[in-house]
Amino acid sequence: MAECTIPTKKGRDSLSVALIVALAVVAVLGTIFSVSYPDFGKLFLPGDVAYTSGGVVYEVIFVLLTIATDILYILGGAVVAFGAALVAYRFLQCKLKSPYQPSCVSRFLSGYLTLSLEFFIGAEIIKTVVVRTYEEFLLLILVIFSRGLFSLILYLERRWHGSEAETE
Repeated sequence: MAECTIPTKKGRDSLSVALIVALAVVAVLGTIFSVSYPDFGKLFLPGDVAYTSGGVVYEVIFVLLTIATDILYILGGAVVAFGAALVAYRFLQCKLKSPYQPSCVSRFLSGYLTLSLEFFIGAEIIKTVVVRTYEEFLLLILVIFSRGLFSLILYLERRWHGSEAETE
């Protein structure tokens, strides 16, 4: 089995620095808004859920964790969209070259789906901190379990179809 080696370079990666700065700005803004406006947390609740303020510290934690959850959901959706577009492009490229040969693009798509499920599961785990009722908690556990099961199925599909050299 081939090992995955990550190239190392000295210095800071500009994308990592940009992400850290963006997260720090969101954290500061979320803290300022949650302290300044007591009902700021209502913006992050769905539909007709009753909102009760829990104090300044609770509001800050609630807002920051909810923003982190939303960011992880957006990243997961972006990975699915990017992966689907890339796989569609590869499929068309492969079929235009030789229409009767297998394209093997489902293996690549399962990798993107697995990565996006990891983002979604991370968001659900963070969400466990801010649940308010027992029913929300049970629903959250079921969602985490089902997404974990989907991730396992995609992992097994990736392992059973093709060699390691075919993956990215």
